[in-house]
Amino acid sequence: MDNVARILVVDDDPKVRKTLADILKIKGYAVVSAENGAAGVAETQRIFVNMVLLDLSLPDMTGIEVMEQIKAESPLTEIIILTGHASLQTAVEAINRGAFSYLLKPYDIEKLLRHIARALRRQEMQQEVVRLSSFPVMNPYPVLEISADGVLSYLNPAAAKIFPDLVVRQPVLNMLGDLSVVLGGEAVVREFAVDERVFEQHMFPVEGSDRVRIYMMDITKRKTHEARLKYVNSLLLVISRINEYLLVAESEDVLYRFVCEALQSLDGIVAVIIALKFPDYVLKPVAWAGRSEEADVVVPGLRLRWDRTATGGGVMGAAVCEEKPVVVSDVAHDLRYAPWREIVERWEIRSAEAVPLTVEGETLGVLAIYSERQNAFDEQTTEFMIEVANDIAIGVHSMRLAHNLRTTLAHMRESMESTVEAIATMVELRDPYTAGHERRVAQLACAIGREMGLPERQVEGLHVIGYLHDLGKIAVPAEILSKPAQLTEIELAMVQAHAQSGYDILKRLDFPWPVAQAVLQHHERLDGSGYPQGLKEPDIILEAKILMVADMVEAMLSHRPYRSAAGFAEVNSELLQHRGTLYDAQVVDACIRLFNEQGFAFDNESGRPAQDEGTSDLT
Repeated sequence: MDNVARILVVDDDPKVRKTLADILKIKGYAVVSAENGAAGVAETQRIFVNMVLLDLSLPDMTGIEVMEQIKAESPLTEIIILTGHASLQTAVEAINRGAFSYLLKPYDIEKLLRHIARALRRQEMQQEVVRLSSFPVMNPYPVLEISADGVLSYLNPAAAKIFPDLVVRQPVLNMLGDLSVVLGGEAVVREFAVDERVFEQHMFPVEGSDRVRIYMMDITKRKTHEARLKYVNSLLLVISRINEYLLVAESEDVLYRFVCEALQSLDGIVAVIIALKFPDYVLKPVAWAGRSEEADVVVPGLRLRWDRTATGGGVMGAAVCEEKPVVVSDVAHDLRYAPWREIVERWEIRSAEAVPLTVEGETLGVLAIYSERQNAFDEQTTEFMIEVANDIAIGVHSMRLAHNLRTTLAHMRESMESTVEAIATMVELRDPYTAGHERRVAQLACAIGREMGLPERQVEGLHVIGYLHDLGKIAVPAEILSKPAQLTEIELAMVQAHAQSGYDILKRLDFPWPVAQAVLQHHERLDGSGYPQGLKEPDIILEAKILMVADMVEAMLSHRPYRSAAGFAEVNSELLQHRGTLYDAQVVDACIRLFNEQGFAFDNESGRPAQDEGTSDLT
């Protein structure tokens, strides 16, 4: 059991702790668990733990705080961060502070096991340095000893082989820094570079002497891996930012600029350009970002093509023409950049990559990225760039579909409004005395709806309902509609039937609003005294309540062959007298406010409300 690696799982989710414990035990690891940060720290203080699987989101403290406390007590303990997507940036910060790696939830178990194995191997190497510290001559890693005055007193064979010039120059103080801390009894771990190699040095005081012993471990591969991991992390963060921005981008141009600026923020990136594909083999730059201040002048003037000429569009033209990613590892010696050699040298471009923006088999354009380093774009980076390009292409495609849909809906709305107004005009032609009534009722109904704070979509429905509310009069003989005298009982019944007739016509039409129902109910009254069904307040829809007030007010204010137009005082009296009995109180109040406070007036030409001077009120 002593040789079994012990793993601590710190997670507030009991299901996660149990699942990981079961899997890790099957794989031969000893497992302990903790439900919060404090319990996890306490567990590492109780026993030595080789590995900690640490959730960043804990109820009592942050994962970063837990990691720092564990590392302070047990520097050799390796930590792997387990985090949700929302904590990606914090996970990257944890890596920079000493965590071995991180995995996003939900994570692949096989991938987690590989990370654990690699972390434990690194731990074994560090432990080996400590184990061999008692046998410096046999140690395969460099071992040095230095006195308090900075004189090199010992160099083991491994150190002599790697650092032969140390014996001659002895630049020990410059390399190792102040020794007083170590001689005071505190171990120090530092990193330093020799040529292209990176070493981690562990400095310990030699017991019973004034010397410091330094053990060195070549960590070049590890640092290369860490640098690569850091770069990959930055790529992931950029992709995450771009994906989030796709949800809120207002236009293609804004999206293109954001992508260029996000990618240009990556380490070593000199410039980023997005160009769109046009007929006649033209590639037109539409967005860019770069270190050089002259980018805003140079990039728009680039003459790029996507045909098969050797230098038509550099890496961008090649990617569009071949419809696949194209990488140039050494731009300085690539013939495709001959026309722009001066720019390449001035901007210090060393390598480039271009990825076509393709969606549903159509190439929209190209994303190009330029680096200050040769061979900057390996297979993994290319995969990331393809993901970015695909996200951009899908986002742009969605924007264009949405734009086309909005345009189509606008045309449909205009067509519907024209049709509705044409139908209303047909009714007016049969009754010239009420010409303009439908338009004015629609205008007032919409104004009441807005005054009541209804959603604009519902107000659009009031516009249609207002125009069509008297459609049923098309079934009433014209001589009855225009009769200048009192109607007989039979004639009145024929006129009142227009509400049912209008409903029968409109119920077959699929409107997004309750048009037919409102037309049927617009002559009902809250107390049940209306027609055709004698409905009472709870059974009458809001649109009909608004329409009945708008219809009554417009009718009273208009001249008819059999009576003169009423004044505003009479209309006001009618509204207040029957507020809450015949007419809905909120609708009445909104209508009175429109005339008395908002200065509402009918616009007989367009049907839009006007606030002109001289508007009368209802008082």
